[in-house]
Amino acid sequence: MDLAEFLQCESTFADFTQAELAVLERALRVDRFPPGRVLLKEGQKDANLFILMEGEIQVSRKRTSGRGIDDLGTIRPGEVFGVQSLIDDHPRYSSCRTITAVTTASLPKTAFNLLYNSHLALAEHFQYMVARQLVRQLRQLDLAVLHATHEGEVGPLHNVV
Repeated sequence: MDLAEFLQCESTFADFTQAELAVLERALRVDRFPPGRVLLKEGQKDANLFILMEGEIQVSRKRTSGRGIDDLGTIRPGEVFGVQSLIDDHPRYSSCRTITAVTTASLPKTAFNLLYNSHLALAEHFQYMVARQLVRQLRQLDLAVLHATHEGEVGPLHNVV
């Protein structure tokens, strides 16, 4: 599937006009990666937003004890990732490794800022898209914390506000 077709078919971009999709298509870079490739590395300082077009990606994080990794979930086609580092300029919180061959569309922070500052309607759509992704991640975290507290596995987390 090419980028234009993907953007037109993906529900994430349903509210974008044809003109906005055309601008976005010119700004995005499409890449293909084999299974087992690390796309984002925990602690890395870069700021690209990615959209998974095809395939699956595993998200993981090193355990704070330094032994092993925690599986944080799977990214599926249509999902956006790399959002937090794009917004706050902090190092990556987790690593993303391809499970299958994948196709991504990426948007570097410089291109994101240019789009954001030059296309108001596109910026508003992006804000909403990013907010939806962050809410999705927050809900997953909330469920994980609730599950862990009911299982008695979490100590100080119940004090976090």
